[in-house]
Amino acid sequence: MEGSPVTKASEAPLYYQLYSVLKERIIDGVYAVGSILPSESDMIQEFGVSRITIRRALADLENDGYIEKRKGKGSLVLRMRLERPLTVFNSFSGDALSRGDRPSSIILSLERVLAGVHVAEKLDILASDEVFALIRLRLLNGRIVALHKSYIRADLGFEVTQEDFGEDTSLYSFLEEKGIVLGSADETVEARLASSELRRYLFIDEQSCAVVYKERVTYDARMRPVEFSENSYRGDQYKYSVHIVNVTGGK
Repeated sequence: MEGSPVTKASEAPLYYQLYSVLKERIIDGVYAVGSILPSESDMIQEFGVSRITIRRALADLENDGYIEKRKGKGSLVLRMRLERPLTVFNSFSGDALSRGDRPSSIILSLERVLAGVHVAEKLDILASDEVFALIRLRLLNGRIVALHKSYIRADLGFEVTQEDFGEDTSLYSFLEEKGIVLGSADETVEARLASSELRRYLFIDEQSCAVVYKERVTYDARMRPVEFSENSYRGDQYKYSVHIVNVTGGK
């Protein structure tokens, strides 16, 4: 159809072109979460493609977690899940940008505090030592998906202040600008029930109370722990992926 973003002139298959258009509209909020996608008849009229092409594109969208087909209703738009490979060392912002998403933050607080036993153990400092405590809500394409609590050791040779962090500031980029060469991280992941604090900040209702909880210790190139974070993600908007290699040679 003339003017359609799906065209036979492209080298990409028609179903994949349609999949990409629909996916982009879901990410951009053109098709809002909880809404029903246009009917097959409407898509035929708009895009000029066959029902087989439409059904293949919808099947791929459902497999990738963007929609859910409801009998008698149509295709329901689902909340997107932020996917992150387990073996990749990157920041929240870096992960999002690599997928073409838009990360941002709401800074709740940033202050010097005593480390305490748990944080001190992770950063290999004394419980009476001070750390910078940075607490942020993390957003993906304008939607709140996580609460991050980061503790940066205070003996790195510079101050960390509210003025250093805007809605688009990456903590890792900030540390690197200060001369910290980040090398690796240890991470643990588990499922937890959402506390009242998390339900309030992440807008989690009583029926959907699970969160993905992640602790991470980030080291510099000399294996000195420089930051410890406690991160809680909405369970319906976050998932991990892992690539597993057979080291036994098939035996």
